[in-house]
Amino acid sequence: MISIANPPCHVHRPERTRVEITDAADAEEYLEDVYAARLRLQRKPVGVREGPLLTHSRTAVGPFVIDEIVAPGHLAAAPDPINKVVVVWPTAGRVEVECDGLTCEAAPGDIAVTSQPDQPHRVTSLDLAATAVLLDPAVVAGVATGLPSSHAPLPVRFFSFAPVDPAAAQSWKNTVDYVRHNILADDCLATPLVVGQAGRLLAAVTLSTFPNSAVSQASLHDRTDHKPVLLRRAMEFMEANATRDIALADVAQAVHVTPRAVQYMFRRHLETTPLQYLRRLRLHYARQELLAGDRLDDTVTEVAARWGFAHTGRFAVLYRQTYGESPHLTLRR
Repeated sequence: MISIANPPCHVHRPERTRVEITDAADAEEYLEDVYAARLRLQRKPVGVREGPLLTHSRTAVGPFVIDEIVAPGHLAAAPDPINKVVVVWPTAGRVEVECDGLTCEAAPGDIAVTSQPDQPHRVTSLDLAATAVLLDPAVVAGVATGLPSSHAPLPVRFFSFAPVDPAAAQSWKNTVDYVRHNILADDCLATPLVVGQAGRLLAAVTLSTFPNSAVSQASLHDRTDHKPVLLRRAMEFMEANATRDIALADVAQAVHVTPRAVQYMFRRHLETTPLQYLRRLRLHYARQELLAGDRLDDTVTEVAARWGFAHTGRFAVLYRQTYGESPHLTLRR
């Protein structure tokens, strides 16, 4: 029998900031502060302009940051390494990047990586309005290798700052739009579980969009059969940590095998994947909470988000498929 864990009672709220700066020195100081790197800005005036030199909006949450940047005129920046994987998506103007022998230019609708995470680089822009996504390199490396961030090789190297093809670029933009307009649109949905999953989703789509050095190779040990005792330990770890933002690498580390070995024994003995099992486990806990809930104080959306389901509609579909009724009906009992 599965025991009911206590769900997290706090909400991981995104931190939101917005500034408009009219002084060039203030703009340089502000950018150095938010990107934690020394910048050498050069601004070339293009005609007579009114309004701010820089408008910068930021949503920071857990392992990733989404910035909205408006910089009229011509800007050139040569920052020190900022130790982030950064992808820029212009909606107006253009931006050019140069780092470690690689160059790329992005016009409206294009996307580009701006640098190797640990290398200085140069960025120039003209009348730029853009979205920038900043990812923790350790999270990106962890997604690439399936290892915990502390054990993953750092950093991932990009072989090109341009996408592999238009379809991959569109997939990246669709993912960013989903995270920005759905997960981050409602602070009540941005629970630690959802935020962690969103960060890994952004890392995964970035790795699939831009050519890079991440290679995941299977070893002979990954294909070795394992006794059910290891499977039971993995299941017990998931049950004990269902309220935490755990990934495949955490399960593998807990039972002292490789991530591929965990996947193998779940497929062999349970005919499912570890993450599918974890999702069903969390769905079970959500049902128990709905059964014990008060429809005057609780909502399906809040319960779903606490257990890692950011999209209430998809949660409702999965819930009905599993239990034969809607979550709203369960809560009304």
